[in-house]
Amino acid sequence: MVQLPKPEIKNKVNNGKVPKRASKGKVEMTKSEIRSQNKKIRNGLTDDQINEYSKRIHERLFALKEFIDCQVLFTYISFGSEVDTHEIISKALEMNKHVYVPRAEDNELNFYKINGFDSLIRSDFGILEPDAAIHNKYISSLSANDKRLMILPGLAFDRKGNRIGYGAGYYDRYLGNFSDKEWLKLALAYDFQITNKLTVDIYDVPADYILTPDKLIICKE
Repeated sequence: MVQLPKPEIKNKVNNGKVPKRASKGKVEMTKSEIRSQNKKIRNGLTDDQINEYSKRIHERLFALKEFIDCQVLFTYISFGSEVDTHEIISKALEMNKHVYVPRAEDNELNFYKINGFDSLIRSDFGILEPDAAIHNKYISSLSANDKRLMILPGLAFDRKGNRIGYGAGYYDRYLGNFSDKEWLKLALAYDFQITNKLTVDIYDVPADYILTPDKLIICKE
């Protein structure tokens, strides 16, 4: 299996306790407040917790028919305290799947096909991304019979698949450019990131499934 050095993660120690969501009583939190709260909780995870939770998510994902059967995988490259996707990318490449990863360009997101990790570069934020000069950009010209799976990041999710990202709207704009049938959308999350209901905008694109260390949430009706 191809190995990728993971970026250094500096996390606060919380004595191995499972994090819990903070509560503001009956006052509805804004998107900004939810982002700040969940980012703080997530960044408080220890390296051991991130590794354990990610491992459990990987085991569930690799057993899913939707992952096994997909010919084309789109996924973010994890950074910091996000659910790890390096192992997912390695597994997909090992299974001879076509793998596309994102790159931010002029306030827009594009996905590029990779065949390995050696040619990836780091963005100004330290996140690994494809080099547009040597990788092929995804366009909607693949066979209609190809099964495509899109793995989504995020800071908060509800059980209908609504998500709160990092605030730039990259994924919503990108996904909005394609048919809803372009791919199956699966979000990865820690259990504390799941809430009952999120306030969403008309241009927000929901996930079809959410996978956590403990459960698979089916969001699409």
